Amino acid sequence: MMSTSERPAPAPSARETQRLQTRRRVFDAAVAEIGRSGLAGTDVAAIAAAAGVVRGTFYFHFPTKEHVLVELERDEESRIVAKLSARTSRQPNLLSLLTRLVHHVLEAEQRLGPIVFRDMLGLHFSAARPVEDELGQHPLAAFVIAAIAEAQAARRVHPDVDAGELGVIFMTGLFALLSTAGTASRARTALLDRYVKTIVGGMEKQ
Repeated sequence: MMSTSERPAPAPSARETQRLQTRRRVFDAAVAEIGRSGLAGTDVAAIAAAAGVVRGTFYFHFPTKEHVLVELERDEESRIVAKLSARTSRQPNLLSLLTRLVHHVLEAEQRLGPIVFRDMLGLHFSAARPVEDELGQHPLAAFVIAAIAEAQAARRVHPDVDAGELGVIFMTGLFALLSTAGTASRARTALLDRYVKTIVGGMEKQ
């Protein structure tokens, strides 16, 4: 007999399916509008019109425009974590792992476009960022923290440092550089690679 935990989840109702479809339509319209106008210049009425819904429907799904970018960021981070996890050994080399992470983030920048990417990162340093959103709770930060903790357990990173703090510091510094180091270029990529080497060099035992 199939146990309760093995039983497939019930199919969503027609109403729930319609709600999810509407939410996705609103989300896609919002990201597209932000890509055209920037977060500050985006009008919720324009998002609603593009999605074919009334203005109130946007607020039903997203309390603010900022919440759209927070969700987009988490989606992108989950995608990057999946790629990194597929290639990561049980005892990862931090330098190569974090270098690959940065390059995946740069690929996300190209995919999303400079306006959406800039505004998404800018929220980390903005008072408008949703208060319930903490960097340490993000998939990418959690992945980095776990990788540092594993390197610590393998005695490659100093045991007296806090993996959680190091992970958040690394991600905050990375986002700051991406926000301020100009547009995509070889010099910018080289700067980011040096940043990773500097941070990892400070973590690892000499």
